[in-house]
Amino acid sequence: MPLRKPRSLRCEHVANPDAVDLFRPRLTWRLESAGRAERPAAVQILVSSSRALALRRTADVWDSGRIAEPGNGLLDYRGPSLRSFRRYFWRVRWWNKAGDASPYSETASFGTGALDPDDWTARWISKKNPVEFGTKGTTLLGEYLGDVLQYHAIYLRKDFDAPRDAARATVYVCGLGCCELTLNGRRVGDHVLDPGWTDYSKKALYAAYDISGLLNPRNAFGVVLGNGRHIPYYGYGPPRLFLELVIERQDGSLMRVISDSSWKAASGPLRENGLYFGELYDARLERPGWDRPGFSDESWERAVEIEGYPLAAQLMPPIRVVRTLRPKHSRTISRGVRVYDFGQNFAGWVRIKVRGPRGSSVRLRHAELVHEDGSLNIASNQNARAADAFFLKGAGTEVYEPRFSYHGFRYVEIAGHAVRSGLQSVEGRVVHSDLESAGRFRSSHRLLNRIHSNILWGLRSNLMSIPTDCPQRDERQGWLGDAHLAAEPAAFNFDMAAFWNKFVEDIRLAQRADGSLPDLVPPYLSRLYPADPAWGSAFAILAWLLYWHYGDERVLERNWGSLKKYVDFLWEHSDNGLLGKLGKYGDWCPPGSIAPAKTPLALTSTWFMYHDTALFARIAKVLGRHAEARDYAARAEAIKESFTREFLAGGEYAARRFTPVDRAPSQTSQVLPLALDMVPRDAKASVLAALIRSVVEDRDYHLDTGIIGTRYLLEVLTENGFGEAAFRIATQTSYPGWGYMIKGGATTLWERWEKMTGGGMNSHNHIMLGSVDAWFYKALAGIRCLEPGWRRIRIQPFIPHGIRFANAEIMTIRGKVRSSWTKEPGVLRLSLEIPVGAEAEVLIPAPEGRCVVREGSRIIWKDGPFRGRRVPGIVDPFADAKPRLSRRGREATLLYSAP
Repeated sequence: MPLRKPRSLRCEHVANPDAVDLFRPRLTWRLESAGRAERPAAVQILVSSSRALALRRTADVWDSGRIAEPGNGLLDYRGPSLRSFRRYFWRVRWWNKAGDASPYSETASFGTGALDPDDWTARWISKKNPVEFGTKGTTLLGEYLGDVLQYHAIYLRKDFDAPRDAARATVYVCGLGCCELTLNGRRVGDHVLDPGWTDYSKKALYAAYDISGLLNPRNAFGVVLGNGRHIPYYGYGPPRLFLELVIERQDGSLMRVISDSSWKAASGPLRENGLYFGELYDARLERPGWDRPGFSDESWERAVEIEGYPLAAQLMPPIRVVRTLRPKHSRTISRGVRVYDFGQNFAGWVRIKVRGPRGSSVRLRHAELVHEDGSLNIASNQNARAADAFFLKGAGTEVYEPRFSYHGFRYVEIAGHAVRSGLQSVEGRVVHSDLESAGRFRSSHRLLNRIHSNILWGLRSNLMSIPTDCPQRDERQGWLGDAHLAAEPAAFNFDMAAFWNKFVEDIRLAQRADGSLPDLVPPYLSRLYPADPAWGSAFAILAWLLYWHYGDERVLERNWGSLKKYVDFLWEHSDNGLLGKLGKYGDWCPPGSIAPAKTPLALTSTWFMYHDTALFARIAKVLGRHAEARDYAARAEAIKESFTREFLAGGEYAARRFTPVDRAPSQTSQVLPLALDMVPRDAKASVLAALIRSVVEDRDYHLDTGIIGTRYLLEVLTENGFGEAAFRIATQTSYPGWGYMIKGGATTLWERWEKMTGGGMNSHNHIMLGSVDAWFYKALAGIRCLEPGWRRIRIQPFIPHGIRFANAEIMTIRGKVRSSWTKEPGVLRLSLEIPVGAEAEVLIPAPEGRCVVREGSRIIWKDGPFRGRRVPGIVDPFADAKPRLSRRGREATLLYSAP
């Protein structure tokens, strides 16, 4: 049977990148085969300097020859040094064990940016005296940043001629804090809120666009710059631009157009703008043709060259407008004031079409909540104004949508004279990092499907070039606790490779010389050092996830030294293996409170020190650093012993924290040591019993965990034979639980288990309690990765009594993994799909009594009766799993029936 050609070719896991600033970029592909148990034996990669040469299979840059390939569908470029500002074209083919060769893939390409900082010739520029608004603030988190010094938008332009023999043209641009680029009056690219957020003093990101088909003999660049995160309050300054256009002529020579003092600068119709503030746009100040060639710019001032920052290519997916929503309902509040309900909490902005006389205005305010009379409830916005204003020029139908601000909202209030006379359309524009969908989950249980949907909306709202905590209030920061709690659900649902790589780099750059990390990254709020250990753990967790999910060992190598410094920092601040000094948040937001009331901070801090130290020992082993692996494994054992001595008493953890009001064991205190197998063998039964007693007897199948304990609770219960208890927790509709949020009208997850519509910490679009989504994939669908890069996979679904079917699929680096099961009378039908080059073991949950397992019509296993595990109050007849079947490649459908 002929082999299929490789598909989904990528460089650095980014589809069709225009700029890669790595000397040895990673090339990836996916294999497909109609055969069973197919495994690649070798691959060959051809890299060419032109598409024509690639189509002829002429590798004038690099021919890898036949390379033994382990089946992971990735290979680092190993050819001669790449050159800056060039485009490369590549193809790949593969051989199976029988020696059969596939056809070559289609041609893919990637472009390089500046591989050496000295290759740049452009200068950073800005307007000499940009118009200021606001005043300098003095407090940190919680201040209304509309009152912090910012600047009106800056408009920059440049006329230039292009050679008639231009073969290719690529523009590289970084406009801080946010920029929009036009060429000859046409928008270049579709990125918004670009570039991605970083600590600009360490690294600013540039985007690259191929504009070969857009050049004319006479041209003009236009750039609008907004504030974004690049404001004095965070230690930066006014907006600024770096731009370099590289035109390659037919003879291979290069011509450049660069940002320098020859550009012209001015103010324009976009005035106040800020992420929390909103925007004010005055269409009366528009200057038609300002970004087209030949515009008379004598009244504009010369741009000034200004201090800049180190540059790096933006390899993660950009932020885009990804969807447009229509309002579900609207309601008039008063004359000229109407509130629109989009039926969904999301991040983005509103686009309106309106007619009205010159100088009339439209004002838009955004909120997640409304009062009983339908008016906006802006309590959860805290100090974010979240308001936009548009002044009409009075020229027929006008369209307005923001550029450099975004809001978290479900409702928008639109007011003004133009609303009474000519509001024609209202649209919600959904905005977030445009991550490729990688996963899908669905079940017969409507509540689980709704929880999954809420989590997806929450993830999208908070994957905004960094993993933010919330999109609506004056915060929207990269809290590390939120980041690592969302890491696995995000990886199951989206291709997170480039996004998490960028964020891990942000974490490393935020590390101080003593090894400490901040609570949030980028460290815009510099006072938040050192991190709570439960937050700083994101560094190791995300690095390991990139290795485990995407087979990327390089991330471990790049961050080895920094990870070591951080793990050593924790140890140096411990006392005999206990870490009681650095805890600040711990098991944040348990039911009924913000700070953990029952789980000691020292317990969570010490647990995370153990977690990170043990994980670092595994990282050392992966990297072949065997001496360090032994040393840190021994340190982890010492921490575990101290943890046991300090917190285990009477067969329970943290028993001394009980209060007369609530004698129930802390679920988090039992769950965490169970999750990492830290419990002494002779105490495991009693610790597990304490956990089950709290869940079943004291809480009536409800949780009492904060964000940390929730991450591990359902997995610990399921892996210890109490999946039905986990399922009942997940499907509760009474307080506290995910179903309670949905019953209360939530379309995303809340920050708290409580429904809060007044002041305080009350976001209605947080993702830190969304770790349950990973349980859907790993437990209900039963998909688990056993070896890095999904080389070995386990399919072991848990079959609750309350579900008729569940299915999930994940597009891994090797290809699609799918697990789908359906219960029918006397039969469980299990359908699987395993990618080429991966090996899967299938553990089929066997019912009580006799059962028969068939693959198609063929009987492959019979078994006599057995009894499932039983615990008073809980019956879990599917706790054991039999038989164990190994399958490689292709789809298979397995059945078992109970005669």
